[in-house]
Amino acid sequence: MTDKQKNSALVAGFVLLLLISYFFSIEKTIDLKHRAKELNQETELLKNANQRIFNLQQENKYLDSILQVKEISIENSFQQTLLQKLNSFQKEVPITIMAFNEPHIIEQDNTILKTYSLEIKGDFQSLLLLLNAFEKQQLGKMTSVTFEKKKNYRKNREELIGEFFIQKRTQKE
Repeated sequence: MTDKQKNSALVAGFVLLLLISYFFSIEKTIDLKHRAKELNQETELLKNANQRIFNLQQENKYLDSILQVKEISIENSFQQTLLQKLNSFQKEVPITIMAFNEPHIIEQDNTILKTYSLEIKGDFQSLLLLLNAFEKQQLGKMTSVTFEKKKNYRKNREELIGEFFIQKRTQKE
């Protein structure tokens, strides 16, 4: 065997030894190092878990207080909440609920769009106050309001009727 062949065999053996040592020890060491890093990150998250739970509970209390101020209940449906708001407003301002129709429902992708139509009788100022109250409370999107003067033949006088369209967008469950 010549020196050139011995050197080639030595280099090939060295490369083979490097590959074997990589697959049997170095690769496992690198994997364990990555796993140890992940576990350290998880322990850091767990250290802060109690603080995060406390912060989320405080945020939940804050959001519940906002819902109480706006008199919105989570258990009630949107229709019930809307009707409660109308009834409480009716005690303050002289209006009459003529029609509270079933919602028109459109489903697209992951969203459900419900459009509620209400017909309310009252004077112009009362109907504008109601419109303002709906917009302030942000129960839904006020898409359309129309005012129509109709003749009441029984009482022989004209009445103003406002038709309100309110849209509520929700996600499918």
